[in-house]
Amino acid sequence: MQIMKRKWILLLLFGLISMNLSLLAQRDERRKAEFEEFKEKRVAFITQAMDLNAEAAKGFWPLYNELQEKKFELNQQLRKAIYEFKKSEREGKTHTESQYKEMVDLCTQSKIKETKLDEEYIAKFAKVISFEKIFRYQQAELQFARQLLDQRRERDSEKQK
Repeated sequence: MQIMKRKWILLLLFGLISMNLSLLAQRDERRKAEFEEFKEKRVAFITQAMDLNAEAAKGFWPLYNELQEKKFELNQQLRKAIYEFKKSEREGKTHTESQYKEMVDLCTQSKIKETKLDEEYIAKFAKVISFEKIFRYQQAELQFARQLLDQRRERDSEKQK
C-alpha cells in the first residue's frame, strides 16, 4: 500500500513538472512569435516610409539586419552588466563611487559604440541606397518607436481603468 502511494505521489509530481515545463515552452514560443510579428511590422513600416523598390530592398535589408544584430548584442551586454550591478545592490552590497563611475562610463561607451555602428552602416547603406532613403529610414525608425511607445501607454492606461 505504501509503495502504491509513493508511486502515485511521484506520478503526480512528474505530471506537475511536465505541465509546468510545457507552459514555460508555450510562453517562450508565444514571445518568439510576438517578436517575429514585431519585426515584420517594423520591416513593413520602414519599407513603406522609405518607398523601397525590390532592388534597393535586396541591398538594404541584409545590412539593416546585421546592424540590428550588432546593436542587440551591444545592448544585451549592457543590460546584463546593469542587471548584475542592481542585483548586487538588492542583495545588500553597497557600491563605491568608483564602481558607480564605471557603470556610468559603461553606459556612455555603449552609446558611443552604437553611434559608431550607425556611422559604419550609414556608409554601407549609401552604397546601395540614396541619402534621401537613409534619411527616410532614420525618420521611420523614430516614428515606429514613438508609435510603439504610444501603443504601450494606451494599453497601460486601459489596464489601469
